[in-house]
Amino acid sequence: MKDLTVIIPVYNAALLIDRCLDSIFSQRGEYQIEVICVNDGSTDDSVERIQRRQETSIRLITQQNSGPASARNKGIFAAEGRCIAFLDADDYWMPDFVERTLGFLHAHRECIAVSVGQRHITMSGESVKPDGIENFDGPMVLGDFFEFWAKYNHICTGSIVIRTEAACRAGGQREDLRICEDLEYWALLATYGTVGFIPEVLFVSDGLKVTQKIGWVEKNKKRWASAPTVENWEKRIAVRGAAFSPHYVKARGKIARNLCYSMMLSKRTDLAFSQIRKYQNDFPKGLMTTIFRMGAVNRIMWKIVSGLLIYREYHR
Repeated sequence: MKDLTVIIPVYNAALLIDRCLDSIFSQRGEYQIEVICVNDGSTDDSVERIQRRQETSIRLITQQNSGPASARNKGIFAAEGRCIAFLDADDYWMPDFVERTLGFLHAHRECIAVSVGQRHITMSGESVKPDGIENFDGPMVLGDFFEFWAKYNHICTGSIVIRTEAACRAGGQREDLRICEDLEYWALLATYGTVGFIPEVLFVSDGLKVTQKIGWVEKNKKRWASAPTVENWEKRIAVRGAAFSPHYVKARGKIARNLCYSMMLSKRTDLAFSQIRKYQNDFPKGLMTTIFRMGAVNRIMWKIVSGLLIYREYHR
């Protein structure tokens, strides 16, 4: 059995897929790693670039365009590794990612997953998560995942390694979601066991070249339009009992605000208004929360506020 299966959804990823794969095959340590690239209906030369690779441990699966969650699920249930990791084609790992994460899971059998610190490169600049990562003493087993998540927003696709058995038990990612499907999955996983964290930046999210090529609005229009209600988003998590945790409610507040923003940007402003009114008390502090609360006073105010926010986003 292999040590790790890396699952990469591939959709028109020709620009950066080689960088992603290079980061996997240049990992330190002696580990058996398989890579499953799931071609999600690409129309560029992504597949040809993958097929030109010399590594024999790459498996290519092709499907009609069904979204990243569907692609990841194909990989989960085809995986031959003891653990799995997801990596988007425009992101990459630092050389110690595999050694640190698999070493942690070997030392902490009680954990079903572990994530690492991240660096994100966006149009607005560069950021490191969690904030103040240098202040953590070292790798840790999280006593309350939702408390840590609500405070630090410490986990994302590409930063986590999961025991394959736990991923299969959780049932894969929701294929009907095209936005926040990863966040739903992390919350669901946390109801199945203990999660660890390594406070070292070992994952880099860098889709800036792709965003610059196709544009911010065009890249996100479909995602905004598919944003579900909070009740829909959390339905699998709620039946697991997480909704009774005040720390989960706090973490959910961040996600609820993001979903409301996406609803608004897809011009479903009435739905956004009703969801803001319902969940605004759980939103994190910040300028956007203040603006949302101001707009939610009444529908006339909301029409003005939402109109200004939509204009700003579409004219970046």
